[in-house]
Amino acid sequence: MEKGYYEIKIPHFYCLEYSDEYRSMVLDVDFRDSEIYLNTSLIVKWNAPHENDFINDEEKEKIIKNIYDYLVYKRGFSNIVLES
Repeated sequence: MEKGYYEIKIPHFYCLEYSDEYRSMVLDVDFRDSEIYLNTSLIVKWNAPHENDFINDEEKEKIIKNIYDYLVYKRGFSNIVLES
């Protein structure tokens, strides 16, 4: 896979799945909300077997930016708020 690869899926209306080259995580995002607030506090841990992999602040920011770009520019959501 190419460096920087990631994939985003919305398996249910109440969560989002983010995957990189070899790990994935589920974020609690409720797509029924009138406004969806994205910030690094949504990033808790990778799914097993990588749940103990440390996620530094820079990586969290990158993940949130990737999710924002996907939802706004690829999926056309207009109710996404990117929080610092």
